[in-house]
Amino acid sequence: MFARTSIWTGTAEAIDRWAAAAETVRPFVEGLEGNAGAFFFVDRSSGRALTLTLWNTEDAARASDVAADESRARTMAATGVDLLERGQYEVIDRPEATG
Repeated sequence: MFARTSIWTGTAEAIDRWAAAAETVRPFVEGLEGNAGAFFFVDRSSGRALTLTLWNTEDAARASDVAADESRARTMAATGVDLLERGQYEVIDRPEATG
């Protein structure tokens, strides 16, 4: 499994718009082939936010790079946040699925 992160910063208003946009962005990301989840975190006191997306394979993560870049650009234009950092990680440990 692989993960992609995006760290955002902005005014309180921009972070609020970013948080509201997560409702639209999440279904888009989850609809991409190989996606294993999308999480959105916000720290309003610091004016920062984090997007974490999970991918079943490295190939799926790479294949989604263009869509991710386009989504980031749309997010910045629509909300006024700035992208501080992008990251890609291999997930080396995770909880086992129960059920």
